[in-house]
Amino acid sequence: MIKFSKILLGEHYDEAHYERSYMYLCCDDKGPYLLEDVFTPGWAASNYGGGTVRTDLPKNFYVNQTPETFAEHFSDRFREQVRNNQELAAFLAEANRRRKQ
Repeated sequence: MIKFSKILLGEHYDEAHYERSYMYLCCDDKGPYLLEDVFTPGWAASNYGGGTVRTDLPKNFYVNQTPETFAEHFSDRFREQVRNNQELAAFLAEANRRRKQ
């Protein structure tokens, strides 16, 4: 597998809730995964909320994927950013090129 640590796939700001979300494609010793970080103000001045969600992916998740096909797995708030992500496009192209060799 090609070595990478983190690719920012997209970010979203929800004005109604003052919430900011970031979606990353990451890889560590256990394999590839999606990481969503959500930051939101809490109910008190010194209280911040949010959380982090990790979703493990199969080791060969990239096979035959393009940014367009990979983007279909995401909600509307991230889909267009994933579809147009140049860093992701370069990673997927290289991963699939190496796989075919």
